[in-house]
Amino acid sequence: MFAGCSVTAHRYRDKILHPFVRPFIAAMGTDAIFMDDNARPHRARLVRSYLEIETIPQMAWPAISTDLNHIEHVWGMFGRRIAGRSVPPGTLHKLPQALLQEWTLLPQQVINDTIASMSRLCQVCVSAIEYHTC
Repeated sequence: MFAGCSVTAHRYRDKILHPFVRPFIAAMGTDAIFMDDNARPHRARLVRSYLEIETIPQMAWPAISTDLNHIEHVWGMFGRRIAGRSVPPGTLHKLPQALLQEWTLLPQQVINDTIASMSRLCQVCVSAIEYHTC
């Protein structure tokens, strides 16, 4: 989505949160909780303020918890699929097309299974008492 540039707090708010997240959360109703991670753009004052003003509730995350976010597991699958291609994308210009092809080929059941496994993983982490073990 941000080819050739970094994700900043302004870009995150203007290109992701406002046009996509805000209407999606509104459509989901009062039980919706927005889940992102602790990346700098996500935690910037500008973004936190926007989420408060728009009354978008956020899930609290431990400081280091990438394995608790199912999207990180899906990104891992992408990386392995791209690396395993018989002809991997040779340039950054070819990467978006390769990602789109792999997304299309990724069975929905694989994503569903990843999401379904998260409940068990979260229960294990809560039981562990110390967050750094997760």
